[in-house]
This record gives sequence, C-alpha cells and structure tokens, in this order.
Amino acid sequence: SSGINAEYGRDRPFERTITCVKDSHGHIGFQFKKGKINAIVKDSSAARNGMLTDHFITEIDGQNVVGMSDDKILKVIKSKERTVTVTVMPEFVYDHMVKHLGKSLKKHMDHSEPTEL
Repeated sequence: SSGINAEYGRDRPFERTITCVKDSHGHIGFQFKKGKINAIVKDSSAARNGMLTDHFITEIDGQNVVGMSDDKILKVIKSKERTVTVTVMPEFVYDHMVKHLGKSLKKHMDHSEPTEL
C-alpha cells in the first residue's frame, strides 16, 4: 500500500482502510473495546480483508470516530449500509498521537459525517 487513500486524497502512511461487508446478521466480523479491535471473527469479511487486532478504529466510512464511546461507534456502524469502510491505526501510533492531542482537543473533534464534494 502506498499510504495514499485515493477516495479522500489524503496521505495516511500509518492508517489502513479495510472494506467490510455485513453478514446476514448485520455484523462486520470484529469486536472492539474502547475503540481498539480486540477480536476478529474467523472467516468473516473483516478477517478475509486483513483486519488486525490491536488496531484502533479512527474512521467509519470517512467519519472520524476518535474519542467516541464504543456505543456511539457501534451506532455509526449499524447505521451504514451493507458495505462499511473502516480506517484503523496500529495501537503504538494511535497511543502516540492521542497522548499529544490533549483531552480538550479530542473532546471537540469533528465527528460529523463527510459530505459529498
């Protein structure tokens, strides 16, 4: 991967974008706690498309979810159609980034859905 997310045109060398397809129950194949992926469902769309544990979810379909509660992240995932694009970042990179963000900035981040240009 070149680190370039062509859909948004931003250079993201430390993030990966994974496309997941919901199963018949509406699940996309991974579990998370405090925004960090801690389990991958065997033979799921997430597993087949390269989702890894110990990565933090940073975006769902281009919507920033950094700092959101797990309930809110799950609500965003559930609100999406069958195909969901999940952007993830390795734990060590995420921890470094968040440590330098400061709590007040994280609390005031834009979590709105992206609009079409």
